[in-house]
Amino acid sequence: MKKIVLIFITLLSFACLSPILMAQESIPKVITIINPHYSNNIQVGDVLKRTVMIEVNAESQILKESIPKKGANRDGIELNEILLKSQVNGSKKIYTITLTYQVFAIADKPAVMRLPEETFAFNGGAHVLSLKVPAWNFWFSPLVPEGLRNAKDNLQPQYPPPRISLQSHLIKLAVSLALLVIGFGGVIYMNANLSWIPFMNGEFAKVCRQLSKLPNKQGREQLAFSYLHQAFNHLHGAILFANEIDQFIKNHPHFSALENEIKVFFEESNIALFSNQQGNGDQKVKDLIILSKQLRSCERGVR
Repeated sequence: MKKIVLIFITLLSFACLSPILMAQESIPKVITIINPHYSNNIQVGDVLKRTVMIEVNAESQILKESIPKKGANRDGIELNEILLKSQVNGSKKIYTITLTYQVFAIADKPAVMRLPEETFAFNGGAHVLSLKVPAWNFWFSPLVPEGLRNAKDNLQPQYPPPRISLQSHLIKLAVSLALLVIGFGGVIYMNANLSWIPFMNGEFAKVCRQLSKLPNKQGREQLAFSYLHQAFNHLHGAILFANEIDQFIKNHPHFSALENEIKVFFEESNIALFSNQQGNGDQKVKDLIILSKQLRSCERGVR
């Protein structure tokens, strides 16, 4: 009989404790709280972040009504942002809640302030269960110390910024300017037609100037041919004939690139000067001006 009574009492106790044990298993619990790294010398405008990880049963859900509202301001501490993430791990669910606060409190001397206590509620059973995240205290430091009357008298000397060496930039600038001058001078040397510039008053440079000033009248084609012949004659030291072109090129090898053009010029000049054939005078003069510029480039050694 005693054994039967003992068994009955044991079963009754187990039946009474089971709901309590099950309720304890379903109670949400804080796994970890990550507070800001520093708790002193915090000033107006500083941002403080807390991360809370809460474990609940997999079927439990956080109540939206318990989540603090963004923009809520309590004692000068404003909730700027709240991030909520959840992850199921077997029969458990882990909520990760990140709270970002910004300090807007005003004080004229150091004071202890706090990130507010937060309460989160969960459902998933017959009852709604809540969990409190404790407040976090920190030291608030004012921007201006108490009793400061004249800020000007308390100004601290400022160190001037380090000077930047301009030596390398000046060298680069000088090199760039030198290259610019050389390039500009090269363009002038290749194309200028001015007699007063040194080393640019060769025979064919003179011809270029003469051809550019030819009057627009009959016979200008023959005159253009004669100016070019005069240049060849001056360089050759005597009258240059067509059968002496090879010797001329040998004596003046910088004209070798235009050997064919020179031979064609002599053939055309014989026709223009010693026959009665009438050609396109204006076009031929333009062609002779182009040839004179090419000869001028060879004369200057830039072709």
